[in-house]
Amino acid sequence: MKKLFIAVLTSSCLLAACDKVERPIETPIVIESKRKVLLEDYTGQQCGNCPAAAEVAETLKEQYGDKLVVLSVHAGFFARTSGTKFPTSYTTAASVEWDKTFIGTAGNPNGMVNRKNYKENGLVTTQSKWPTTVSLALQDIYFLDLYITPKYNTTSRALNTSVKAKFARKYSNNTKLSVILAEDSIIGPQTDYREKPDDYVPKYLFRYMLRGEINGTWGTALKSAPILYNDSVTVNFNNYTIDPKINIKNAYIIAFAFDETSKEVLQVEKVKIVP
Repeated sequence: MKKLFIAVLTSSCLLAACDKVERPIETPIVIESKRKVLLEDYTGQQCGNCPAAAEVAETLKEQYGDKLVVLSVHAGFFARTSGTKFPTSYTTAASVEWDKTFIGTAGNPNGMVNRKNYKENGLVTTQSKWPTTVSLALQDIYFLDLYITPKYNTTSRALNTSVKAKFARKYSNNTKLSVILAEDSIIGPQTDYREKPDDYVPKYLFRYMLRGEINGTWGTALKSAPILYNDSVTVNFNNYTIDPKINIKNAYIIAFAFDETSKEVLQVEKVKIVP
């Protein structure tokens, strides 16, 4: 008959009399970072090199899915209108000011990832550096979550937006929040140097376009320092009227929290207005 031994691990247990207790196998717990990344593609309808850059952004979007939020910002010299070929302006108050502040004479196509200088890649980068920069950005520290709740009135086209921020760790600087309106799948004319014979595409598909600022060009206050783990704050923006020219079925709210001083984007989130 086999004897049953009950091992009691106390200071009085003699080593010679105690069975060896094997250490259980430990399975590491992998917690996926909730960090998301904002890629701003500064472009213009008369920029012949910009469609190729947009394709790079689209490829990255397909690769990273919801982890990457792409925003197409029409601004600068190539975003101007011109007679019957380019009758519509896609610039906004924010696109003009952001372009002056960040892009300047660099022109289009150029972009930024989280509005952060990634050393060897720099703050403002060409599309050739977007893949490596986005990869670096996804490894940044995860500071907070953003939760967006839209309420839209189909009759008045008034939009009420609630954004909740919940911090996952301490943060030592003041933070701000930008809440913007974006629209996907806009059809319009675009210059594309790859097209022959005249580089003109009358029905180009524009993706992820900035269409308006819900809480101003430079956002509003979110949470003041010192910010502690598990701190949360909810801000509301009411009665923003959406232009009738915007297809509400393709419209999104994009919210991003950023450092008040450095302007570095700490987290970004995106939701469709009409599910």
